[in-house]
Amino acid sequence: MKQAPTSTAGKQHQIRGLLRRSTFEAPRLHPIVDEVFYTTLGGAFNVRALAERVHEDEILTGGVLEICRLPYYSGKTPIRNMNQVIHRLGPSGLRAVTLQAYLDMEVYQSDVWDAQMKQLRTYSVIVGQICRVIARYASLEGEDAFMCGLLHRVGFAVGLQKLTPKGEARSEIWSALEISHTVFGKMVCQSWGLKESICESVAHYGQTIVDGETNLYNAAILVAEELAKRFRFEFRGPNNSDDLGEHMTTGAAKAIELLEIDEPLMRKIYMDAHFVLSHGLQLNV
Repeated sequence: MKQAPTSTAGKQHQIRGLLRRSTFEAPRLHPIVDEVFYTTLGGAFNVRALAERVHEDEILTGGVLEICRLPYYSGKTPIRNMNQVIHRLGPSGLRAVTLQAYLDMEVYQSDVWDAQMKQLRTYSVIVGQICRVIARYASLEGEDAFMCGLLHRVGFAVGLQKLTPKGEARSEIWSALEISHTVFGKMVCQSWGLKESICESVAHYGQTIVDGETNLYNAAILVAEELAKRFRFEFRGPNNSDDLGEHMTTGAAKAIELLEIDEPLMRKIYMDAHFVLSHGLQLNV
């Protein structure tokens, strides 16, 4: 029997085949999450009816409420049901937490890559939250910045699911996805009907200049990743060293310049992000 190629080049060939639209199938967005986006982006809506609709899926509801138990969302008054989620977080906040809950349930799951998926899930939330902080000082829409950060490596998670043979983690798959995950990511975001600005940010991750124009959301992601590294969080492959390194990347330095972040402002962003992560999300930073 002919064996599938196991080299990185062979895996890249497999990725290119999967990316043909006739063969690649993005994970289906949970229908209730889809309804949340459609309903809340269309203007006024019936809060009670939407809350009841979300409550129809106990697992999704449980995931949303688990997220909203964190002090960042609940403050000093616990959030106990979907009505309270909608009233306290508003439409954009509801979209963010329902999408995050869906990602936790459906996308960041893998028997083979369990540890790496958990790392990616946490890392993506951290980058998203830091992007939201940066947005306060950079004339960016906060929820869009969060979504771009939350989804900036969603193609990596989907790629691991699509390409990994059953019960076999292969380092060459990881290496290939480090190059190709943005293509998966864009196709996933487009299939879910997300904003074009979010799709383009995911598609051009790491690029601050896209089609001759500055992409400030991508710049925010690079700065957020730099700050995440300072908080001792980084997304690393199974064979990478635990040494996070002390030097700022060229991309992050350029992004700071584009966002016009000087040293005092960077310190303020750092302190705000630290508070959100340590107090709001109860992470050990």
